[in-house]
Amino acid sequence: MRTFKRGFYCSDLSLRYPYQECTITVPMLLVLMLLLPMLFIAVVEVMRLCGHLRMRQYLRNVWRAEATFSFGFIATYLTTELAKHVVGRLRPHFYSACQPRLQDGSSCADGRNADVYVQQFYCSNSNLSPQQLRELHVSFPSAHSSLSFYAMCLLACYVHGVWQWRRGSRGGSVRVLRPMLQFLLLMAAWYVELSRVADYWHHWSDVLAGAVLGVLYAVVTATYVGDLWHGQHATCCCCCHHHQQHHHHHQQQQHDPLLGENNNSTTSTKVHFLAAAAATPADNIEIDIDDSDVDD
Repeated sequence: MRTFKRGFYCSDLSLRYPYQECTITVPMLLVLMLLLPMLFIAVVEVMRLCGHLRMRQYLRNVWRAEATFSFGFIATYLTTELAKHVVGRLRPHFYSACQPRLQDGSSCADGRNADVYVQQFYCSNSNLSPQQLRELHVSFPSAHSSLSFYAMCLLACYVHGVWQWRRGSRGGSVRVLRPMLQFLLLMAAWYVELSRVADYWHHWSDVLAGAVLGVLYAVVTATYVGDLWHGQHATCCCCCHHHQQHHHHHQQQQHDPLLGENNNSTTSTKVHFLAAAAATPADNIEIDIDDSDVDD
């Protein structure tokens, strides 16, 4: 896709920051925001099988969660890349990396070009490759920010859905682990976003737009694509154990003959007692009174 070549003002100080290497490189971003979340989902799905290795159910749950995550990740990336090449915003270190020259051979150091909007220019830095020259024009929005916030927000939604408690179960310190983990996930995305501004690779508005885009895609994916809020793919371990105990107790009552006879005899006694009481009308009660007991 062709990148829009945006012009600039020589007096624009927001484009005069020095060039620095990235704190979070692209390979690091893919490991942190793609491979590690997928590994996290795979491990959590193993823990949700209640200690019984059911391979078909495990593969089905993992495929559903991984496909949901991958769909939103790809959608976020494509949307970000489309905006980058259509807008063509220059990076903060544009001057130091490009060292632009106007068509007449003059530079921005010439005072006559201070208030001129430059559209026709070329980079005098011969050390830049065509790919690096193209990267100078794709500042808005930040892909690091959008992908980081998408991945971490979706994982936070996933944790919210799969990490459930039964009423009356252990609380206190255990109950606070879920929001604590969600907070740490969001802080990881926040750190990646701030590093892009600190390294002078993006303007603050670039990372803000990327964060909004990532959060939006995460919420839409979790709500309408994967339904991750309720975690209904499998039953949590504590609930599964409680259900198994209840089912075992019910089967024991059905197969124990003594327990069954006691229950039946008790029920039969209650029924006969109520039936006898109902069959004795008040009109059949006779009261004998001797004549001697009646005063003349």
